[in-house]
Amino acid sequence: MHRPALLALLGTVLLQACGPTPTEPTAPAAPAPAPATYVLGNDEHRVSPLAQLMRDMTAFADSTKARLATGRDLPPYPAGFKDMLTAEPTPGMVDHRTYDPFAFAYLHQLDSLYRAPVAARREVFDGLIGACAACHGEVCPGPLERIGKLRSDHRAGTTSKEQDRPIDGAAH
Repeated sequence: MHRPALLALLGTVLLQACGPTPTEPTAPAAPAPAPATYVLGNDEHRVSPLAQLMRDMTAFADSTKARLATGRDLPPYPAGFKDMLTAEPTPGMVDHRTYDPFAFAYLHQLDSLYRAPVAARREVFDGLIGACAACHGEVCPGPLERIGKLRSDHRAGTTSKEQDRPIDGAAH
C-alpha cells in the first residue's frame, strides 16, 4: 500500500527538481517580432517593405527640405535607401526593367546631394525630388501630388518638366 504513495511522492520530487526554483533566474522570453504594417480598414493589405521604404524616403525629404530652408546641415546619410533596389514591392506594382533605372538615378542624385557644395544643395535637392517624380510618372503615379510639395521654394517659377529633371551637384 505504501508503494502508490511512494511513487506519487517520487513523481512530485522529480517534477519540482526539473522546474525552476524561486531563486533560479529564468531566461527572458524572446521579443515578439515587429507587427506587420497594415493599411487602415483593410487588414488583408500588408504594406510592402518597398512601400514602407518610400514612406521613410518621404519623411527624409520633408526633414531635408526643412533643414535646407533654415540653413541647417543635412541629416545623416540614409544608407538604408539603397535597399530600394532589393526591397519587396507591393505585388504587381514594380517592373524592374522600368523601375531599376529610376532607382539608380535616385541613388545617384542622393549621393550628389551629399557631395554638393552648401550653396548648391537646395537645387540638387530639387533634382532628387525630380528623380522621385520622374519614376512616379512611370511607376505608381499616386504620390505625384505629394512629391510635388516636397520641392524647395527656390524653383517656384519653373515648369513641371524643368522641375522633374535631376540636377547633378557635381556639375556645379
